[in-house]
Parts: sequence; C-alpha cells; structure tokens
Amino acid sequence: MALLSRFNGAAAAGAFYGYSPLVIKLACTAGFTANSGGAGSAITEGGYEKVVRAVQQLGSIVWLGAQNDDALTVIVDGPTFNAGAGATTSGAYGALKDAVLANRAGSGALTVTTSSVLNGAGTFTFA
Repeated sequence: MALLSRFNGAAAAGAFYGYSPLVIKLACTAGFTANSGGAGSAITEGGYEKVVRAVQQLGSIVWLGAQNDDALTVIVDGPTFNAGAGATTSGAYGALKDAVLANRAGSGALTVTTSSVLNGAGTFTFA
C-alpha cells in the first residue's frame, strides 16, 4: 500500500504515488567517492557508482541523492527491498550492510539509518 499525503481530502505535494517509500541514509567517511579519469584517460569507478549498483541489486530505487563523498541517500520501494540479513551480517539490513561494505571506497565505520514514516509536514521521521 502506497503512502498518500492528503490535506482536507485533496492530494498534497510530497506524496509518493504508487510506492511505499523507504528512505535509506548511509554515512561512511570517503565511502562514496566520484568516478575519476576521463578526458583521454581510463575512467575509474568510484564508491558512489559501485554502492548505487549494489543497492539496486537489493530493490528498486525510486530516488537517488547527489554524489557526496561521505554520505548517500536513496529512496527505495519498501516492499521490493531486501531488508533482511546478509551472508556475513545478521539482523535487519544485513544484506545492505554487506553490499555497501563490499563496494564502498573508504574504510571508515558505516552508519545506516532508515525511515518509512512520512509525517504531515511532508518529511520523513528517522528512528
């Protein structure tokens, strides 16, 4: 069931029509670097591209945040997303943590926060 924001019975801006959004915020120092090279030299894929591709393997991305070396935000379709344990990391979002740790550029600690609660102000509440 998709979230539909309404105000006095009318559709409101900020609604996700047809999706049950799950916002995922990842933080890791220098983990999501940009591609390098080009202009006549080989392009080396950065952590941002690798992690985005890894997240796509776990579920459908409906919105992707801009490249930032230290953070990545995506909104995925909640029902299609594999939020379970991974091969080496148990518990909720273990598969996501495994995928990010295997593909990020940096080696710092990884922090994962999520939200599926769209509040009345059109923003998400993170636990």
